[in-house]
Amino acid sequence: MAKLDYLQYKLNEVDLGLKERNEEFAEKLQKIETSIETHSQKILAQQTACANHERMRNEISQLTQKLNHRNGPYTSCTGAPESVSGVYLIQVSVKSSPFEAFCEQNSFGGGWLVIQYRYDGSLDFYRDWAEYRNGFGSPYQEYWLGLERLYQLTSQGPYELLVELKSFNGTYSYAQYNEFEIASESKQYSLKKLGAFSGTAEDALSRQKGRKFSTKDRDNDITKEDCAVTRHGAWWDMHIQG
Repeated sequence: MAKLDYLQYKLNEVDLGLKERNEEFAEKLQKIETSIETHSQKILAQQTACANHERMRNEISQLTQKLNHRNGPYTSCTGAPESVSGVYLIQVSVKSSPFEAFCEQNSFGGGWLVIQYRYDGSLDFYRDWAEYRNGFGSPYQEYWLGLERLYQLTSQGPYELLVELKSFNGTYSYAQYNEFEIASESKQYSLKKLGAFSGTAEDALSRQKGRKFSTKDRDNDITKEDCAVTRHGAWWDMHIQG
């Protein structure tokens, strides 16, 4: 009993420390996001990010992991604690298994579930259909959430899509769509719904509406070119004119 009491005391001490660190990092992240924005149910697809932002994000994730997992799972990032970005357990329905995902709670009002995150090229995204269906990588680093999870999420109700692009030299742009849904695997996870576009980046996705997802081992492009192989990646009908 003495050991259990001691462990409980230490756990409470760690939780208090996590709360204080979370508040500190949340304040720092808010300042960063405010600086960026002066120059220019939700899903966030982040393509690149600066190294400093990524390092801070990982620290927050590690600090909040135990606390967030214990309090979850959540049906979406909108139900997760406000202003505390980090890795949470998400469970789409009572019949599905919970999974780890990063919730961005500071950008654009918060509540964004990150489906893709790339920042330094440490993770190879040139992968086959099964890997893109099931997901790969780690939500604490670079990762892809998985097409099947994305289908389950977007088929439950209305979602938005936000794509943020950040370069190492400080250039920032974004593309936002007020509706987003993909079809099931039987329909090759085609881009079923894509709402109105807004943002500072080029609208390179609207033309892919209705198109199927392509990987290096499953060419669903409408052209003769196998774009997944040519471009060394995977996406919805990767052929882009111009």
